[in-house]
Amino acid sequence: MTTFKRRRFKIVSISILTLVLGLGFINPTSAIPNIAISTEIPDYPGKDKLKAGVKNSSVKKVQEALIELGYEISSANGKYGPSTTKAIKAFYKDLGDSDDGTSLGKIGWNKLFEALDEQREEEKAAEQIQANPVPVDPALAAVIAEQASRTIDRSKKTKVVKLSKAKKKIVAKYKGDITLTKDAKLYKQARELIPFEVWRTSAFTRYISMKESHRNCKAVGRSGKYRGRWQMSAHFWKTYGGKQFASRPDKASCLEQDMVAYNGWIVRGWAPWLY
Repeated sequence: MTTFKRRRFKIVSISILTLVLGLGFINPTSAIPNIAISTEIPDYPGKDKLKAGVKNSSVKKVQEALIELGYEISSANGKYGPSTTKAIKAFYKDLGDSDDGTSLGKIGWNKLFEALDEQREEEKAAEQIQANPVPVDPALAAVIAEQASRTIDRSKKTKVVKLSKAKKKIVAKYKGDITLTKDAKLYKQARELIPFEVWRTSAFTRYISMKESHRNCKAVGRSGKYRGRWQMSAHFWKTYGGKQFASRPDKASCLEQDMVAYNGWIVRGWAPWLY
């Protein structure tokens, strides 16, 4: 799978989705809430208050914003030190600019709080979806499992990660989750029968994204190799269609990251995350 496209399910999967909608398991009008949030950008305090070596409340405000966006700063102490310089340099780089990070200009200030506002909007939308998750009834899982058993190709199984006892206990807590059925674990065609929104709002899907990044779409791992809500590598991002959205996971929207993760899950199941 090289690019994300609207998944063309087989006739049987379309009939399953129709059944799901018909039974009221998914309300298409509320699957993605219409949300408009606007956070006023704070007044720019001037470059003298935002340069290496100073300590004030404006620097603390910048640090808090950078931390929320996923940049690595030890603490928001108001001191413009090396970690703040490094984070601002990284932020400018993400904007496509080259800067040493020793100061934050007015344009950078505005871009920082615009990025924060955008992330908060996306997180608010995700929270509302979680607050009203798609109720995956056991009957629905049974219907999908039954249909899958009749149609899927069982000649090729997905490689399943061998779990430790501790991880087995965690997975056991989500017994009955639609993404953890036996066929969903073993067969790609069975996973293809699970619609994106059902997958996205399942309890185990939310658990994995919380474990990976606390659902922070701007999160960057310590090594810098893994990024975004799903802590995807550059190879995973490229392989499953992320490049059409952005150069890196943490530069794409939360929804786009979910789409790429879903593509990866269709092909490989939970193997990339159950390490």
